Amino acid sequence: MCGRVWLAPETDLEKYQKILADKFSQEILKLWKKTGEFYPSDLLLTIDNRNNVTLMKWGYDIFNRKVINTRIESIRDKKIYTSDYISHRCLIPASGFYEWDHNKRKCYFHTDDNIFYLAGIYQETDGIEQCSILTKEATSTKGIHDRIPIVLTRKDAASYLNKPDMDLLFNNHADFTVE
Repeated sequence: MCGRVWLAPETDLEKYQKILADKFSQEILKLWKKTGEFYPSDLLLTIDNRNNVTLMKWGYDIFNRKVINTRIESIRDKKIYTSDYISHRCLIPASGFYEWDHNKRKCYFHTDDNIFYLAGIYQETDGIEQCSILTKEATSTKGIHDRIPIVLTRKDAASYLNKPDMDLLFNNHADFTVE
């Protein structure tokens, strides 16, 4: 699971900001925090599988329920997610993310890279693009939480956007530092 996303304040977003300024009104851009800690329902910077830089609301509204994370296993089993995985993949740039351990202690996960990408899927509902972060069973971090977001390097991120590849997602193992 992924309960919060972190994008470090020192992250260079200038090229993204220029693209977004041409795409969105100032009213919408004011709602986007740019960096810091992002919560479900916040606007996230995303790159979709058509290589469009955009803002998406974090969380699907499905059956009167907010779905902020989607299990990669569900994509195979639930048709509601399959079509989004095939044609609506996205990346969420991040510097880290937060999970809560079994004692409800907030833990910060990050890699040695300043920025990495969380794999996601998205859909459009009533003219609003909404995204969900893909998760898989945790391995090395299982003592903290049983699910982990799928973290992609720049190379793997490009592959993920170009074509659906379950092996890439299941066999991806990022090395995390936990604080």
